[in-house]
Amino acid sequence: MRNIWEAVREFFKRDWTPTEKVLLIICCILIGVVKGFLLSPVKKGISCGNNNGNVYNELDDDYWLDDED
Repeated sequence: MRNIWEAVREFFKRDWTPTEKVLLIICCILIGVVKGFLLSPVKKGISCGNNNGNVYNELDDDYWLDDED
């Protein structure tokens, strides 16, 4: 266990280039976002669409046909 901690300390004590610093920050942010999506509770299920109530499912099939009688 001590060897692992020493390896981690050496990793963070070395010289970092600006590109490596930016890459590490971006990776940490993205890992946090993915972790948040996976651990967040789902509320009211998953829904795709706007669900504005503009549906015609409850009407009869002949509702839109004009009677020519």
